[in-house]
Amino acid sequence: MRKILIGVSAISLLALLGVATAPAAIAKTHRVKAAKIAVHDPVIYDSIIDPNPGNVPSMSYEGDGVQELGNQINFDTTSRVLSSVVVQMSSWACQSGSWTGSPSPCVTAPGATFSVPITFNIFGVGPASANGPSTTGALLATDTQTFAIPYRPSADPTDCPSTPTTWYDAGLAKCFNGYFTDIEFTFGHVTLPSNVIYGITFNTNTSGFSPLGHTGPTDSLNVALSNEPKSPSVGSDSYPGTLYMAVHGGGYQSNYCDGGAAGIGVFRIDEPAGYPTNNGTNSGCWGSGTAASPWYIPAVQFNAVNNSAPSITSLATGAVVAGTPFSFAITTTGVPAPTITVTRLPKGLNVVKNGNGTATIFGTALRTDKNKTYVVLVRAKNFRRNSVAKQRLLLTLTGGR
Repeated sequence: MRKILIGVSAISLLALLGVATAPAAIAKTHRVKAAKIAVHDPVIYDSIIDPNPGNVPSMSYEGDGVQELGNQINFDTTSRVLSSVVVQMSSWACQSGSWTGSPSPCVTAPGATFSVPITFNIFGVGPASANGPSTTGALLATDTQTFAIPYRPSADPTDCPSTPTTWYDAGLAKCFNGYFTDIEFTFGHVTLPSNVIYGITFNTNTSGFSPLGHTGPTDSLNVALSNEPKSPSVGSDSYPGTLYMAVHGGGYQSNYCDGGAAGIGVFRIDEPAGYPTNNGTNSGCWGSGTAASPWYIPAVQFNAVNNSAPSITSLATGAVVAGTPFSFAITTTGVPAPTITVTRLPKGLNVVKNGNGTATIFGTALRTDKNKTYVVLVRAKNFRRNSVAKQRLLLTLTGGR
């Protein structure tokens, strides 16, 4: 069975949770809930774990030499204007001491956090190569944010006598090594194709694309892995039983299913044995104990913008001087970008539609035009919603007759 490194030591998947059941009679109320995931409409891909399980299996970037981790996925809906992506994490970091209890037990003040810049990349899907059935295509979107990641709570030998280095979740009456939490990336209404490859990257002491070169709490920060549900509840995986990874050398290449045969330090598909390239040598590489499902996949959720109604955001007034070149920008909001029409312009003025929810009125008004305020009608229509925004744009002409 594939080993996944958690924190700083290798343990089998069966031990990843570090769970021990404590007597309900000694339950305490110090549980800190993971960040609440915002409600979005619609969800276009979903492999996150809900409700909060306390902790989950996870992938250690520092322990496994990971530079980037992700997956190739399919959206099963026509609404693909991205608003945000939720990624679930597992924190094993302590303010002082260690989750292992050596050289001292884990101690964390309630609510304490550490800051980590984390990047979420979204790539198009490129053609097949010797390294896999799909390569990464162009970078479609990226977002880097600095997140306040919670330290895992202090060790609780009273409530966890059989595993005294773990923390106690009073709500679940269980003990855990790591602490489950959510982070959320925001995107500015990026329109995605139906099939993408995503990657999550951050730096630790020796891993990531720009290693920090010193120890710190990020060394004990992992990306959560989901096998609940057995397949994504929304959307699908292009190649079930595989992930995309970049792993650096120095012995860590053995953490690829193919031992690094298809490339080291390259963000690429990680295939078990029997996949199209036949690079994989480990048939149970990403399986939960076997090659069959459920497979471990990063716990992520892609959220789309609902088809919001159009609105006109540009000014409703403008000044035109006859015989002088004039330009006026019309801007709108709405998903998809509205189509703009403009009527009743003064003579000499025209409009160009830019095709991205904006338009420009331009030209030179005639000196033979009357000096007055012209009422120009602006319409922004979202054909998918069949809704229209209207504006009376007042253009005041001077310098005419």
